[in-house]
Amino acid sequence: MAFRETRASWLRLVFFFTCVAIGVAAIVVLRSVVQNVRETLVREAREIVGADVVVQSTRPWTPESRETLTRELVDVGVLSRVDVIETRTMASTPGGNAGPGRVRLVELRAVSEGFPLYGRIDLQSGGVLEPSMLANAGVAVPPEFLVEMGLAVGSAVRLGGRDFTIRGVVTKDRVQRGGGGFAFGPRLYVSLDDLKTMGLLGFGSTATYQAYFRLPEARIDDVAAALRLAFANQTVSVRSWHAYEDRLGRNLVTAENYLSLVGFAMVVLGGIGVWSVTRVIVQQKVRSVAILKCLGASSRQILATYMLQVLWLAAGGSALGLAIAAAVLAAIPASVLRPLGVTAVTITGSAAAQGFAVGLLVSVLFALVPLLEMRLVKPLLLLRADTATSARRADRASRLAALVTLGALVVVAVWQAGSVRAGLFVSGGLAVAWLLLLLVSHGVMRVTSGLTRSRSFAVRHATLSLRRPGNQTRVVLMAVGLGCFFVLSVRAMQHNLLAEFAAQLGSSSPDLVLIDVQQDQTDGVQAAIAPYVIEPARIMPLMRARVVGVFGARTVLENADAVRKQGRLTREFGVTYRDILQSNERLVAGRFWSGPLDAAARASDDAEVSISEEVRDDAGVGVGDTVKLDVSGQTVRARVTSIRHVAWDETQNGGFFFVLRPAPAVLRLPHAFVGFVRTGEDATRRAGLQRALVNGFPNVTVVDVRAVVASIRDVLDNITLGITVVGVVTLVSGALILIGAVAMTKFQRLYDAAIYRTLGAGTRLIATMVAVEYGLLGALAGLVGAAGAFGLSWALARYLFEITWRPAPGLLAAGAVLTAILVSSIGLAASLDVLARKPLGALRSE
Repeated sequence: MAFRETRASWLRLVFFFTCVAIGVAAIVVLRSVVQNVRETLVREAREIVGADVVVQSTRPWTPESRETLTRELVDVGVLSRVDVIETRTMASTPGGNAGPGRVRLVELRAVSEGFPLYGRIDLQSGGVLEPSMLANAGVAVPPEFLVEMGLAVGSAVRLGGRDFTIRGVVTKDRVQRGGGGFAFGPRLYVSLDDLKTMGLLGFGSTATYQAYFRLPEARIDDVAAALRLAFANQTVSVRSWHAYEDRLGRNLVTAENYLSLVGFAMVVLGGIGVWSVTRVIVQQKVRSVAILKCLGASSRQILATYMLQVLWLAAGGSALGLAIAAAVLAAIPASVLRPLGVTAVTITGSAAAQGFAVGLLVSVLFALVPLLEMRLVKPLLLLRADTATSARRADRASRLAALVTLGALVVVAVWQAGSVRAGLFVSGGLAVAWLLLLLVSHGVMRVTSGLTRSRSFAVRHATLSLRRPGNQTRVVLMAVGLGCFFVLSVRAMQHNLLAEFAAQLGSSSPDLVLIDVQQDQTDGVQAAIAPYVIEPARIMPLMRARVVGVFGARTVLENADAVRKQGRLTREFGVTYRDILQSNERLVAGRFWSGPLDAAARASDDAEVSISEEVRDDAGVGVGDTVKLDVSGQTVRARVTSIRHVAWDETQNGGFFFVLRPAPAVLRLPHAFVGFVRTGEDATRRAGLQRALVNGFPNVTVVDVRAVVASIRDVLDNITLGITVVGVVTLVSGALILIGAVAMTKFQRLYDAAIYRTLGAGTRLIATMVAVEYGLLGALAGLVGAAGAFGLSWALARYLFEITWRPAPGLLAAGAVLTAILVSSIGLAASLDVLARKPLGALRSE
């Protein structure tokens, strides 16, 4: 019976398993990609770290730190050690008759013999990088550096005031960046001995000093723990490949679970389509069920028949989802996968099993409640049509099934998230979104009721058609509106973020930032860049400091260990000194000084300091308290004399938590200077400035702010693309529900069209009615989505990103219009059969 039912109405049920297939494909693709990446990265974790244990410092190794390393490793049985230094500098090509050459900010990794301890760095020539090939001013570069700079193997490139010869092209480099975070340029390899002669490691440099160790396998965890404890109060970090493997595995599992929630949401949306179709099928099969009961069929047999039909439709949809996932994974370009460390992605057994199970389970759950209505169909219906309403009356079993369905969906969400909290949040979010869209759709439908009195025949009857029984108008409205909401929300937020970047790159923002300017170079740097700037550069002192003591009325932290336990002042701060407030600062308490300090205000203090509101609020530090700072191993005691409010979006003027008053004790601290330069829109000026600094001050690093913002914009575009894909898939699911709704009401539409034609309506008028009906439905869905995106973008801009909100009405209006056009086109295309049929066949069937 189930087979015959499916065969008789298979065309109407095509979209049933298509809805399920999209959600299953999303789960399988997302889980398979992450699982493939996780398997590869975890397997190669030791090669990614490059050692068993890495000890790293942002300052040169001091006698104390060397002594600590020797003490902790003396009885360990170290198998080998390699020293590495990473820093940034400017690379340039030699100038010539063709012009001044090219300049590029690069990440420099200087290595000694034996690097890396694990893994290999592959070269384009087919060999591997050996540190010995870098001796005597050799350098290895990535392929993109050659293309960008117009160089080749054997060419010369200038680094740190010296000419280096390119001796190899690195095609595969898995060893992670020591400093972590954002890479400012391509990574170049040089010899450690050469780096030490280049003058790039002065005070204030951004270099990181690393020691790579190979240890006995059984001692790795104990040694790493002991080193972390020994360096707890110093600017030294310790990482091991064991910890990296565990952390990487956890992070990728978390990413897999959260991404799978996206697929789960799509499956739920498909489940809504399943519920919609099943509900219409139940309505259409009432008379058939009544006949079966007259012939002796029980409610249990009938329910089993249609549940079996749902089961194999859901199984077919899940299988189709696996096929779609396989096709999608095969179509992913290798260039997209290469940064993830894999060359190809295949469906994993775990992802396939989970996707298939979720698709099957969600389909059955959503179909269960409508199917239970068949139990209430009475045989008397054949004689008394007014009993048809009894088939829609909810009883205790239906209510219990609805509760079981909701509970099961929550369990599936928790399962997919791998977290009870995350699953509950997602379930609650879906429930709230569904409820809001339901309320909005009710309101919108009520508002449009006025169109039923329109003078236009097409508009009047199109509006009435929206209320046709079984038309699934509210379901389609919610599904399409949700997809529109996803897409427009992401685009509106992208508009706000990019507009904020543009605002921050306004007339007063720098184009270039100069890093590692030494104390005796400030005047020379100003003179060197003078021909290229449109206003004098702002060059200010910068030192890196840690709080190692607080002595105040509310907070007393005797030493660095107490600061570490307190937890709010443990990071390394950027600190400057000056005797004026900047334009983005406002005094909120105390008194700011107006000149250098000739003598200490109190014998116990070396200087005065102004702190930001954040330090006051987080650490309980106030005016009159004393803060002890460690600057590159030297300490200074400073009394707090003022508290400032800082506008952090203008950090080029004064974005510092601590500002010291100029004093002899402060000036003696090791520090460098940072400069903010404006060159205008002229790229030639920027290139000329960079070359002048490379030639005269090779230790100075130039960061192109515009290039950094462009990189951030690229990242933002990629994130936007990913979330937009989710929204587009949601829109596709809504379109499928729309197509299914048209299919489910096809026979009623055929009869209506036949009546209209008999009364004199032409094909054009009926097509206009259909277009207006679905155009109105699409416009309402777009309005709902645009309104939601409008509110969400405001909330995110104000409370999450804390930026100026820009409403982007043109973007939202265009999105609503495009949604209306899309839905109208799909509805019209799905109704072509209705428009082409002759009225005689429909009338004869009555």
